[in-house]
Amino acid sequence: MVEAVTMDGQGRIYLPASIRQKVKSDRFIVEVKGDTVILKPFRPSIEKFYGIAKPAKFVSAEEIDEAVKDETEKALRKDIHRR
Repeated sequence: MVEAVTMDGQGRIYLPASIRQKVKSDRFIVEVKGDTVILKPFRPSIEKFYGIAKPAKFVSAEEIDEAVKDETEKALRKDIHRR
C-alpha cells in the first residue's frame, strides 16, 4: 500500500484511514535512513503478552489451600491405585 501524504508546518503528517485501519497503532518508532523516514508501530514488550494468561482461578488463600488439598488427595489416590 502506497499513499502520498503532506507534512504541515509543525511537522505533522496525516495518515489516511486506510493505513490507520491496517496498522492499528497510534504510537510509532521513527527511523531515519538517509532521506527515508520509516514509521514502525510502537508496542511495549508487555503488550505482546496481553491475554495469554487466564484469569486467576483462585482468589483467596482459602481457595488455594482447598485446591492444594484436593490435588494432593487425587495424587495420593493415583499412587495407591498403581501399587
